[in-house]
Amino acid sequence: MDYAAFLKEAASGSLKQVLLMAAIIFPLMLVLEIAKDLNVMDKLSMMLHPLMRLFKISHSGAVPLMAGLIFGISYGAGVIIDAAKSGELDYREMYLINIFLIICHSLFEDTALFVVLGANGVFLIVSRLLLAIIVTLIFSRWKKLIVQNAGMHGAGGVESRHA
Repeated sequence: MDYAAFLKEAASGSLKQVLLMAAIIFPLMLVLEIAKDLNVMDKLSMMLHPLMRLFKISHSGAVPLMAGLIFGISYGAGVIIDAAKSGELDYREMYLINIFLIICHSLFEDTALFVVLGANGVFLIVSRLLLAIIVTLIFSRWKKLIVQNAGMHGAGGVESRHA
């Protein structure tokens, strides 16, 4: 086996992938920043206010949820972290938004990828949204699953309690 050729091919392939991701992610982040500056995300997130009421989440949770739905869980997590640091979201709200986004993130991008493979796009969108709503609604009502004591999630995560 020619290790030099292998390493050259691996490095070349990796560099191509990184450049491809950068070509997608940088413009996407630029568009999102412009959308935030123009309050487009705030306007789009208004559509989620009925959902926020259903989950008993403040209206400030709509923007991180919308970001995760549109741009994916990584960027949505960044928006959630920013909102948490600024004090806009409490622990319960972050928890519920994350539950929702675990099931239903990057709704359009993921759906497009699966449609290319032959899946039914409408079925994917509707089923993912319904499952996310149902599971998040259950968690929003099941108080034992969500730690509401602010002292329990400081410095390194949620401590577990054993019955």
